[in-house]
Amino acid sequence: MPKASPKIAVSATVSPPYLSYAELADYGRETIAAAMNSNAVLTTGLEAIGQEVAGFARAAFESAGEAARALLGARTLDDVMRLQTDFARRNFDGLVERTAKLSELGCSLVGASVDSWGKPSAR
Repeated sequence: MPKASPKIAVSATVSPPYLSYAELADYGRETIAAAMNSNAVLTTGLEAIGQEVAGFARAAFESAGEAARALLGARTLDDVMRLQTDFARRNFDGLVERTAKLSELGCSLVGASVDSWGKPSAR
């Protein structure tokens, strides 16, 4: 049985999508400018996230120090349990608050970074 060969029709009216040198240079400049804008937005957002994480670490360290001082002054097991429960509750509440803040910062960072690329021009 002979193999069927596909027939490819070539139209003389279709021209390849070549860009002129000027169009290619403009496209390159636009792409580099968009990349630089995106990098600036990304840098600013990552700095804000870093500051938030540093603030959380500082607050957690201070809270642990306060809890340790309070535990050293506890006189009964009930005092220890109450202090430990308060410490755990404060840390959990802080974790939830900071996680929400970091999530918000991350989402806005991604959105701003993607938006800084703008819409591609039709060529």
